[in-house]
Amino acid sequence: MSRYELAPVTTPELWSALHDIRRAVLFSPGRHATSIVYNDNHPDDRKPGHHPFVLLADGKPVGTARLDEIGDGRGVVRLVAIVAELQGRGHGRILGTMVDEEAARRGLEILHVNAAADALGYYEALGWRRDSWDPSELAGIAAACIQMSKVLV
Repeated sequence: MSRYELAPVTTPELWSALHDIRRAVLFSPGRHATSIVYNDNHPDDRKPGHHPFVLLADGKPVGTARLDEIGDGRGVVRLVAIVAELQGRGHGRILGTMVDEEAARRGLEILHVNAAADALGYYEALGWRRDSWDPSELAGIAAACIQMSKVLV
């Protein structure tokens, strides 16, 4: 069994791993209806209250997520990805659980996500439910997504 860590992205090595995984999984050619160029220096990754993470399994990067605190006890989970060749092995479930725990530790009570259609089963299995929480979010990379929410217990 792997030893997991949800590592805050603070070092050049973790930033590199985060960008490599996002580029390969979320911004791969043909994934989106329009061409979206990935920006390694996107300001949202470094905004106060935005927390990028890399999931490490036995010290190796296997996934990414960012948790954005948006106020009123709510957060948005963004840019969730597991290395393509490692998908289907439980890493995503571990990532989801660890992000939930981190959100609860930060005092968040409700999480939101803009889920890609092919990830609905993943989110539903982790307790997320469809919920139109902010239709203005459905633009750019999230244009074809389905909004979901989850109450943390």
